[in-house]
Amino acid sequence: MIRLRKSEALKREIRQDDPVDLAIPTWALVRQAMQGDKVDEALHFMEYGCAEDKAMHDSLISFIDDALTHLASFGEEEVYKVIRRRYYPTVEGWLSKTPGVEDSLQRAVEFQRSHYGNVRVIEEPERYVVRCEPCGSGGRLRATKSVGTTKKAYPWSWGKTGIPYYCTHCPVLWEIIPIELRGYPIRISLLGDKPGDPCVHLYYKKPELIPEEYFTRVGKTKAK
Repeated sequence: MIRLRKSEALKREIRQDDPVDLAIPTWALVRQAMQGDKVDEALHFMEYGCAEDKAMHDSLISFIDDALTHLASFGEEEVYKVIRRRYYPTVEGWLSKTPGVEDSLQRAVEFQRSHYGNVRVIEEPERYVVRCEPCGSGGRLRATKSVGTTKKAYPWSWGKTGIPYYCTHCPVLWEIIPIELRGYPIRISLLGDKPGDPCVHLYYKKPELIPEEYFTRVGKTKAK
């Protein structure tokens, strides 16, 4: 028997099913409820299923922060080496499959939805602006725990100190490697100055519209 009830110890709902039913995926219960025209029950299970996923997601993001912070104790450049090795083939594949700005916008905003981020997309004449309030990965991480940050300024930390090690994958993935491979970034990330501030992503519609400053801050030069 399925029982979704509030736990007094946890102060939230958790499935308190009979043991033989505990392994049934929550999304299977959503599907069953929908097929039985039990809309309210389906919505209830759906909200709970999202909460299950988000809790696991945030735990894994926190672990990555812990691992990168530990790695940085052996030299901050080690963080860059690992992130670059991880994402170089990702960018190669991304550019071969979705080279257009709209394609990249669609895929990257899908990432934010899967991160349970709160995002808003605004179209401007020269670019698309994505406001993450917060970003569902690094943004929520910064708001919920003390994170490891860069002690020195590097191109892979946008030329700044105090950038969360976790967030340094953004300049490497979206800016540095794409510039090396095709001459300009996939997107530009503007990290909020403090936890809780929005993170803004910029997608310029044409490479020539990207300001020079977004190249120099990651140690690159804009092609003339």
